[in-house]
Amino acid sequence: MSGRSYNHYMRPQDRDGNNHANGRGRSQHLAPSRGRSRERSYDVHYDERNYCTERDMRGDEGRRDQYHRSRSSDYAPHSRSHRSRSFDPHPNRYNSSHHDNSSRKRHRPPDHRRIHDPQANEHNRDWSARSFGHGRRKDTRYERRPLAPTNGNGADMHRAPANEFHRYKNTENYANASYGSDMSNMNNYHSHYYQPSARYDHPKSTSNERRPLSSLQDFKPNPTQRSSTHLFNNTHTISELIQIAHTNLAILKPSLTAAFWNKVSKQMSGRNASSSRLPNHHYELGRYLNQIFEHSTRTLRLFSMRDLSETIYSMAKLVDELRKHGGRRRGDDIIDVLSSLLMNNDMTPKRSLFLSLANASRDKLDNFDARNLSNVAYAYALINYVPEFDDESDLFDHIATQAALRLRSAEFNAQDTSNMMWAYATVGKPHALLFEAMGDQVVAREHLGEFKPQNLANTAWAFAKAGISHPNLFEKVANHAARIDVLYGFKPQELAITVWAFAAAGISHPKLFEKVANNIVGQDNLDTYNSQDLANIVWAFGKAGAFHPELFQTIANHIVSLSNLDRFNSQDLSSTMWAYATAQVPHPKLFKKVADTAIRSKGEFDSQSVANLLWAYATMGIIDKQLFVSFVPTAAKLIDSFNNQELANMAWAYAVANVDAPTLFNAHFINKCVEKECEIGIKEISQLYQWHLWQTMEKSNPGLPVELQERCYNVFISEEPTVSKFQDDVVAHLLHIGLDPKEEVLMGSGYRIDALVEVSGKQVGIEVDGPSHFIGRSKFPLARTILKRRQVPSIDNIELVFVPYWEWEKLGNDEVKKQDYLRVLLEL
Repeated sequence: MSGRSYNHYMRPQDRDGNNHANGRGRSQHLAPSRGRSRERSYDVHYDERNYCTERDMRGDEGRRDQYHRSRSSDYAPHSRSHRSRSFDPHPNRYNSSHHDNSSRKRHRPPDHRRIHDPQANEHNRDWSARSFGHGRRKDTRYERRPLAPTNGNGADMHRAPANEFHRYKNTENYANASYGSDMSNMNNYHSHYYQPSARYDHPKSTSNERRPLSSLQDFKPNPTQRSSTHLFNNTHTISELIQIAHTNLAILKPSLTAAFWNKVSKQMSGRNASSSRLPNHHYELGRYLNQIFEHSTRTLRLFSMRDLSETIYSMAKLVDELRKHGGRRRGDDIIDVLSSLLMNNDMTPKRSLFLSLANASRDKLDNFDARNLSNVAYAYALINYVPEFDDESDLFDHIATQAALRLRSAEFNAQDTSNMMWAYATVGKPHALLFEAMGDQVVAREHLGEFKPQNLANTAWAFAKAGISHPNLFEKVANHAARIDVLYGFKPQELAITVWAFAAAGISHPKLFEKVANNIVGQDNLDTYNSQDLANIVWAFGKAGAFHPELFQTIANHIVSLSNLDRFNSQDLSSTMWAYATAQVPHPKLFKKVADTAIRSKGEFDSQSVANLLWAYATMGIIDKQLFVSFVPTAAKLIDSFNNQELANMAWAYAVANVDAPTLFNAHFINKCVEKECEIGIKEISQLYQWHLWQTMEKSNPGLPVELQERCYNVFISEEPTVSKFQDDVVAHLLHIGLDPKEEVLMGSGYRIDALVEVSGKQVGIEVDGPSHFIGRSKFPLARTILKRRQVPSIDNIELVFVPYWEWEKLGNDEVKKQDYLRVLLEL
């Protein structure tokens, strides 16, 4: 009942605050020959109904592309004779055999140069020596500028190669074309999720500065830059994307198709969502988008592994974003069009589409590397869909098989590992062998320096969520995270997820919890912590038994200082109160503020939240009558969804509060208790017995059936009593004043009395209340103390007196004072 689910917000955000994953670009190091053959294969594959090869292109666009490809040969170490054969679209104006900057004559009009260079704009029109070596001084007389940036030797070089062959073959000369592709982690898990980093969200680089690369292995091409350099680099709206893609539909290769969907998903996310509205001619653009979508699905067989993984990820992210926008709306923006293509009316992804993508991926999984495998798994987890095939296997089974093979060669890096584990835990596929192998690989690492805080948090969360025990993994993660230099790099959500994972997995690591608590307490304020972070941090500390009073007080003070708790959902409210009750940390202002908020939002509570909230208030002895009365209709409506523990906790809470609820505790409630009798544990049986006493003896209402009542009674009295030194001391002084006390007397109600004496012909019960009977070291009695003090006199008809520990401690070792204290208490 005390379980705290992290299902709906365990995904991190990207650096833009978008609700999706981030990551680095592809890091496959392709040999030049592979790049050349792949590019060549695309040129000849488009031979069916609507396709033509690049060689067949005509017009300015085709000539510019051909010129671009020919110019790119200048950067490779070819012979002068090879360079002299480069294609020149203006042979009468420029002699292509002259490539020396100092002697070249430029007569090309500036407007043509602008068309040729897709990156050119008002800010980078002049390629100066500041960014590209020596270069040439701009000749202001003729408004001339170099056709392309120059390197330190004065030779021309383009910022982006014409195709993959030149990109990979001439890595050192194209260092300036390698844009940054490593993103830091994200956070809104999403507005309400916390998802791990993916690979296709890349910050756009605007710098033209060269970055030297030591070798080909250092070059990590950006997948979106690879595909979209020629068409989509300068697009800023979805309308532009659709128009450009539709215009070039006949030559839209798989890599460009994947880049298109990637760009669309970026435009739909976060701050770009406002630009998703289509102009007045949106019906035509909607038709264009449908044609692009049909083209994408029709050419799936031509997609490479990278194109498939990028397309699957982009479409999955679109579904996730569309859900946040509410799916179909007014029919006047791109959301409506995309929703009709990717989702059903009930906001679920179109299974036929994603199943076809899964089938296309399964046929090529042998060629997928670790990154592509983790991205595909992540994408399907993002939309919570597990594609199943005709042979009764599913995509995640096949990915697990291939991932196990990649683990042998240690292909998985930190982000691949955390993404893969997060995906399997999210879809509820705890593949034990895969988790064990992944965990062993993490443990085998010399250190976890490669793991960012987000990677550490998501990996630990995945193992806890999947219920996979791997103590060595948790130990290694905790030891690394507990370092001060590492811990201060954690964001609030990452701290919350980490401690949540350890608590949920039942892994004790006091050093980690202490460092996390001190880190939070030492901050100036907690404004960066949202409601989910705060609730899960205190829940984790309560669940793990890592009580840190200063932490609980700091968080409580922060919550009380908020103007309202509208950002706290029902689970946040109930989990927070459960944690404070479990840790026995009293904070009246916090309990009052949460009660007022819960009463206003009681209709949003589920069965677990209702039971946890009421149990917490009862346990702390905070009897808010209005709270308990207001939740009677809510609890009665949810009675069929309560599990055995929730039923017992709720019933016990109302018994402690002594709030009669005949519409809740009726024949239907009793029948539910009988149905779940076999599932009810020892603690819950005792709670039901105390509820039965309250109903039958105090309220004269129907109670449990006889058989269940007898079982509850036998369990209730079976607990062995424990006698403290405090109790022995009190009993010894009772003997000194001439009384004959009987210890641990079983009463008819089933309660045991610490000492029973006869005074003036009547039975008087004496309860020796040590610190365990009160909240922490306070003077506020716990719920069980409240219930016993009320039920024993009412049911057993005896007087009950109490000896609290703080009053007895004041007497010290003075025997006379202790005896006088007892005489006054018993009125002797």
